[in-house]
Order: sequence, then C-alpha cells, then structure tokens
Amino acid sequence: MRKYKYKVYSGKAIKEVFENSRQILFAFLFSVGIIIGARVINSDNYILNEQIKNLLNSFTMNRAGQGLLSNFSESLFSVILFSTVSIFLGFSLIGCPFLITIPLIRGMGIGAVCGYLYSAYKFTGLGYSLLMIYPGSLFTTLSLLLICNDCCEYSQNAFLKAISGRGRFEKDETRIFLTRQIIFLLIGIFGAFTDALCAELFVGIFKL
Repeated sequence: MRKYKYKVYSGKAIKEVFENSRQILFAFLFSVGIIIGARVINSDNYILNEQIKNLLNSFTMNRAGQGLLSNFSESLFSVILFSTVSIFLGFSLIGCPFLITIPLIRGMGIGAVCGYLYSAYKFTGLGYSLLMIYPGSLFTTLSLLLICNDCCEYSQNAFLKAISGRGRFEKDETRIFLTRQIIFLLIGIFGAFTDALCAELFVGIFKL
C-alpha cells in the first residue's frame, strides 16, 4: 500500500495531542478565563463594573507613577504568589483539581484588565494592553502554565503511589521536580522584568 506523505496520518500527531492534553487543558482554561474576565467588565451589573473600574484605574495610575524597581517588585510578587500556591498544591495528594483553577483565575485577571482598558479607552486602551501588559504576560503566563502542568503531574503521581501502598516522595523525583520549578520560575521572573521594563518605556505614550 502507498504510504501517506504527511506524518499526521501515521497517528503520531494524535498521540502527541493526547500526551500533551493537560497542557492543552491549562491553555484552554486560561483562554476561557480571559473571555470571562472581559465579559464581566462589560456586564450590565453597574455596581460590580464600578468597583472593578475603580480598582483598575488605581492599578493603571500606580503603574504610571512608579519606577522600574517598584513595578518589577509588584510583578514579581504576583509571579511568586501564583508559583508558591501551585508548588504547594503539587505536594498535595489532591492538588490537581485545585491546580486547574489557577490558569482560569490568571486569565480572568488579564481579561478584566484588558477588557476594561478597551471598553473605557478603545484603541488607546488596546495599545496600552499590547505594549504594557501582553509582553510581560506572555512569559509569566507561560511560566505559570508550565508550573501548573508539572505540579499537577507530580501530585497525580504521588496520589497513585499513595493508593497503591507507596505513598511517599522519592528523593530523586522531588529533586528533579524542584529543579524544574526553579527553571520555570526563572521564566516568570524574566516576564516580571519585561512587564516592568515595558511600563517604564511606554508609560509616557498613554494618558489614561
């Protein structure tokens, strides 16, 4: 029989999708979070909208008035907070169900901020998002998704060992796990610096 030219027909591509299904799920939940956040800010709930808008106004004004170090510190705090919670859940035998909510929450935060900026300032808000939010968020979100995926796998493996009578963390596994978390965290730190640098470079362009 004639062999197909493209590898997708060999089943390899489908196998890779299933092997990476957790990463795809986390990316999907993050995307859903962005949509939810943007929809909430454009909802008909006046009181909720005003509370969110006041909070986001304060956020954008603070970024404009702060220096590089202060903005980096705030971004870094967010990265470390999400990472710490994720790693803590990774060491939990029942961490997986909670870990899948973290990308959703992260997406809702970004969606609410960018949705408000576009709703209130149209293309100026869109430009603000493209230059001052998205570049840093690209790296911090990648870091978070990698951390959540690895923590979920570690938690799941620990749970399976526990129910099979081997409920303990082996030394090498834990060392490799923590090493990977440090690498992923470095990506997040780079994202925090990128976020602060973009705020420093482009803050004078926008008058919100």
